[in-house]
This record gives sequence, structure tokens and C-alpha cells, in this order.
Amino acid sequence: MEERGVRRAELTRFPCLEGIRALAASVVVVHHAAALAGPSRAPGLVTPAAVLDLGVAVFFVLSGFLIYRPFARAHLDATPRRPLATYLWRRAVRIFPAYWLALSGLWALGVIDLGSWSTAWRYYALVHIYDAHTVFSGIVQAWSLGTEITFYLLVPVWAAGMRRVGGSGRRALKAELAGVAVLVLAGYASRAAFSASRRIWAPPDVTMRAVSFTWLPNNIDLFALGMGLAVLSLAAERGLLPTRWAEGAGRWPGAWWAAALALFAAYAWWIGPPPFRVGYVGFSWQRRQLVYGLIGACLIVPAVFGEQARGAIRRSLQWPPVVAAGVVSYGLYLWHNDLMKQVPGWLDSPPGATNVAALLAVGFGLGLACAAASYYGLERPLGRLRRRRV
Repeated sequence: MEERGVRRAELTRFPCLEGIRALAASVVVVHHAAALAGPSRAPGLVTPAAVLDLGVAVFFVLSGFLIYRPFARAHLDATPRRPLATYLWRRAVRIFPAYWLALSGLWALGVIDLGSWSTAWRYYALVHIYDAHTVFSGIVQAWSLGTEITFYLLVPVWAAGMRRVGGSGRRALKAELAGVAVLVLAGYASRAAFSASRRIWAPPDVTMRAVSFTWLPNNIDLFALGMGLAVLSLAAERGLLPTRWAEGAGRWPGAWWAAALALFAAYAWWIGPPPFRVGYVGFSWQRRQLVYGLIGACLIVPAVFGEQARGAIRRSLQWPPVVAAGVVSYGLYLWHNDLMKQVPGWLDSPPGATNVAALLAVGFGLGLACAAASYYGLERPLGRLRRRRV
């Protein structure tokens, strides 16, 4: 879902990020498996799994970090920016081909319905999230890709505005951190505006307010948290932050992950999500974003700060099987849900009463198989095109 790094040199600085991707994709698989199984077949899993859609929030925070870091680096160092055409080309090649393969493949298998050509183009262009009739059709979880695309388009514009402040070093750092704060506040203001707005009914029991949680203005604060981590990591590298701050941030990865686990447990067992079709309204929406964003940041901080060869958490994120899953995580994210939806028919079991172990086996087994085929057959070869200068 997000950039794996702009330059090969940058990848070596953050060897844990593939593990973060694997974790984020895996919890989304569990989230969908528990929902498909139903409470009778996954009684102990339903409560925590109901909020494991937070994996998408982790992807957004991580995307904000990786996508914005080169722009922030150019600002802090007062160096030339990457050509816009190169940036857009790499983003398009990263997102669309693998998505088109999954969308077309699942449609050809009769797993999903794209409607007539008058609506199918919306799915292929990733603009289907702006219509209440199509937002939850096709590959349902692909709504996040539409949000990602919008963020990709925003970043160069935002970065150009930041550079107009001028200067480099500490002056640029202050401007960047102020900009991050503005984006965080913008997210909360946008959600407040949507929550207060009059319901606009489209199809029965679906409102544009209910589906608007997919749109970038209502998720920009999640991306902004990642952008803030990018700015702070660059500042630490350049000595623009007190050394003890950067060292302290990376010294205790277990503390960061314990905080993430505590936030997750508190939200899952004490609060829980509102009914999906009602949509996130009022303070429940703000609280969800705050908790999900903090969880994402807490998970990612140890992968950004500190000695990356130290600690059990970092070693587990760099374990080869975990890294391998992270490498193909985009395909797993795209394929798993619609494959699991076929399990009730295969087992001749009613929807909402399917063995959760079977669902997980298909989600991870067939999902990873399709993801690996997509990555090694399409994504990796196209990686050469992503690196081509235009």
C-alpha cells in the first residue's frame, strides 16, 4: 500500500518496516476472518478482531512516513526536489498494476461484481470511494487505496508550500512541525464538520456521511503522524534535536509496543467500534482516529529510532519469514478477503457460521500464494519501471 523507500540507501536504515507491513496486513486478515466467521464460530476473537481494522491506520501512518520523508529531507537540507513526473510515475506503477490484476482476476473468477462499464471504470481509477453506491463494492478494502492516491497527490503540493517558508535546518524544522500540527488539526476539524452535517441519503441505509470516513480529509491526521515521524527522524540524523531525545525514543522498543497493546486492549474491550452502517459520528469518530493513530505511531517508533539490531521486537520484525510476508503484503491485502468469502460455499456452511480456522487458512494460505504470484510475476519486474527516470 505504501512506498518501500525512495532510494536503496534509505531502505537499509529501516530494516524493520517490512515487518510492520506484515503485521498491519495480518491483523486486517484476522479482522475480516472474524467478521465472516461470526460470533458463534469465533467467540473469543470477535471483540479484539472488531477493531483490528486499525491495520489500515498503521499503513496510513507508515505511508506518511515513507512518502513524505524525501520531501522533508529536501526542505531541511535545502536541496533540489525530485522531479514531479518521476514521483507520480513511481506512485502509479506501485499502486495500479497489482490492484488491476487483483480486481480483474477476482472479477474473472466471478468473485466480485463490477457492474456495467459505466461503473467499472470507477473501480479501476480508484475513485469509487466517492460514490455511496460503489464505495463498499469491488475489493472492499481497496477504499484505502483511493485515500492513498489522494494523499500522493497532496504531498507535492504541501511540500511546495512548506518550501516557500524558505531556509533550512532549524527554521525548516519548525515550519515542518508546525505544518504537521496543522494537518492533524485539519483531520479533527474535517470529522467534526462531517459529523455535524445533515445526512444525505443515497441508497437505503447508506449515507455519504457514513462512507466519508474513507476520504483523505477525515484521515489526514493519520498520515500527518507519519509525516511528523519522518521530520523528527531527519532532524535527529542532522543533530537538530537533542541527542538524548532521539536515543531515548529508540532505547525501549518494548515500552512503545506495550503502550500500543494497552491502547488496543482498552479500545477493544471498553469501547469497541460503532455499528458499521451507522458510520462514525461525533466523538466516537475522533476517539477512534486518536487511538488508532497513537497505536500506529507507537508500533513504528522503534522501527525508526534506535539501534535496529537490538531488541527482541526488532529482531522479530527482521525475521526472514516475517520480512517475506512484508514484501508481498500488498498482494495479501488485496486478495485475502474475497478469497475467504468463498469458504462458506466450499464448506456448505451458512454465512456468519463458518469455521474461523478455515477462513484464516484460506486468507493466509491462498492469500499469500496469490500475493507471491503477484509480487514475483508482476510487481518486482515492474519495479524496474518504477526506478526508471522520466
